This record gives sequence, C-alpha cells and structure tokens, in this order.
Amino acid sequence: MKKWIFAGLFLATGIFYFVGCQEQQASTKSVKSKSAGKRASVKGPLLLTVDFNSATELKYDFVSERQISINLDPSGRYSKGGKSSQTQNTTEKLEMQITYKALQIDPYGYSTIEAKCNSAKVTRTSSNSRGQERADAVESLAGKTFTLKITPTGKIADYSSLGSIVKELGDKAFGGDPKRGRVKSSDMIMDFIATQWGIWDTIASIENPVKGLKKGQRWESQLLAPMPFVSKIGRNVEYELAGVVKTDNISYAEITSSYSLGSPPADVPMPYTGSFQMRGMFGFLQGYKVLSIEGSGKQLYDIERGLVKSDTQQYKAKVSASIMGLGNDALEPNIEVNQIITMTLVE
Repeated sequence: MKKWIFAGLFLATGIFYFVGCQEQQASTKSVKSKSAGKRASVKGPLLLTVDFNSATELKYDFVSERQISINLDPSGRYSKGGKSSQTQNTTEKLEMQITYKALQIDPYGYSTIEAKCNSAKVTRTSSNSRGQERADAVESLAGKTFTLKITPTGKIADYSSLGSIVKELGDKAFGGDPKRGRVKSSDMIMDFIATQWGIWDTIASIENPVKGLKKGQRWESQLLAPMPFVSKIGRNVEYELAGVVKTDNISYAEITSSYSLGSPPADVPMPYTGSFQMRGMFGFLQGYKVLSIEGSGKQLYDIERGLVKSDTQQYKAKVSASIMGLGNDALEPNIEVNQIITMTLVE
C-alpha cells in the first residue's frame, strides 16, 4: 500500500498502520518513476510508520567505528626543539548482527519487540600498540536477548530490558586484582547503546506523525555520540525529508541529518557507576571536554514495509583534555575523533 495520501485522510482516520492488521488501499498512486535509482515525484504528505509482521524477523548488521588521533603537546611547548609531539593514532571497531521479531503487535498501543544479538566483535589497532587488548565487554552480548516496547511510530516506551543488559555489560568491563581497586578496560558499550537507543529515531522524533511529512520538511532530535573515553555525550540532530527514491521498484524515503554538539537523549544509562581507574591512554588523561561535533548522515526508509533499509551517521568531534598529575601547568592534548555508525538490513 502506498503511504502517500492526503493530510485530510490522516486527520480523518488518525490510524497508524502495522503489517499484520488490515490496511486500506489508497485510491491513487502518487509515487511514479520510470527507472531504478531515480527520484520519484511527490504529491501530498508521506506517512511513515514502524511496521512488524509476527511471522517475519528483521536482521541488521551494525558497525560502529572510530579513528582517534591524540597529540599530547600540540603547541610544542614541552617537546624537543619546540616541535609538536608525534600524533598517536588508534582505531576501534564494533561489528554486531542483531535480529528483531515481534512478540506482540498492537497497532493502537505498545508492541513488544524481541532483539537477539547473533554476533558481536570488537577490534582495535594502535600506532604504538603491543598487541590486541583483552576481550571487550560488549562481545559478551552475543547470544543475549532483550525486549523493547514501542509505539507505531517507533518511540521506545520501555527500556528496562535494555538497561539490564547494559548494566551486565558494564560489570564485565572490570577485571584484574580487586585489591588494587576498580580498573576498567576499554569498551564499546556506549556504541551498542547508541545503535539501539535511537534505532527508529528518524520516525519516532517526528512531532506530528499523523500529519505526514512533506519534501523538505525538517524536525529535530537528540542522539548519543559515543566516545573512546568514559562519557555520555549527545548530538543535536536536524532531520530533513530529502525526497523519495525508487530502486528495484521499491520506494524509499531519503532522510538526511546534520549533527552538532548537544545534550544526550533522556534516560540513557551509564554502564558503570562509582570511582575507578581506566587502563591505557585514556586512564592517563583527565578533564575531557568535547569542544565541537560536526557531521551528517543519510537513511533510506522503506515506505511500503515500514522499516529502515540502511542508515549511515558520520561525525567529527574535537576534544581537549589534560595529563593527569601535572596540575595547573598541564599539557592539553589535542584529541580528534572521527566516527561512523552504520545500520544495514540483511536480506
């Protein structure tokens, strides 16, 4: 069923459609295209919903990867010959595959979705590394399940199951001799949270979803910006319906996004609490301050099936910090984080 229908019909019915419940056929088709990959003509507002069929599982590949550059003395004040110190480069990459299926569907209320992590792998490289670190805590996610309660527009109403998983992962991030205090290894738990907390955010954050969207319409939201150090940083997001593209006779809403430094979404949990020491470089630094975030993204949303086909988010963050123990005369390392997060439907 084409979801390009006039606003008057939205206001008259106020109904969000889910796969599995009876759908009304639109009297006319407003999306036309003569060839694959071409932009389709747009007439009237577009209704976007999050649809689940109880007989169908949706499988997605997630990748969260960042390149980190750290210069411990960018001014050259403490370096030999007054030259800037050598930049240290590291990378972190989380690869996950998660399957979603509906346990209970309610087209007018909350539907319960079960998510199962099929696999989770983290790899790290460093210009001065002596080898791969111990297993990342988030890798223990493989084989685990959690549930989400969502509205027909993808707004998550109950995060309790996800929160329990996050706490469990956070506990696994600590190891070593407890007599030496709590010492945390590097982890990519916040990257996992970022992919799940905002999985349907493009649709869930539309202010008046029953009115539909017009080409060029913009709306705002907040997303997490995972970092390589312990933090809960947010991104302000501005979405825009760029239009509709048609590929292989399937119509996709093309939604673009731009990012800036902002507040994190409400109620996002931290995986750990209390005081602890970080292993590695990020335990050597303190006083982290994210100065700026700039980036953009693009999502293709299957209009007919009510699901994300692909999503890419990319941003660059500039961060300042100081070296622990140097007092007021601290070096202020220049840190740059280049992050990309992707979500791809496996068909």
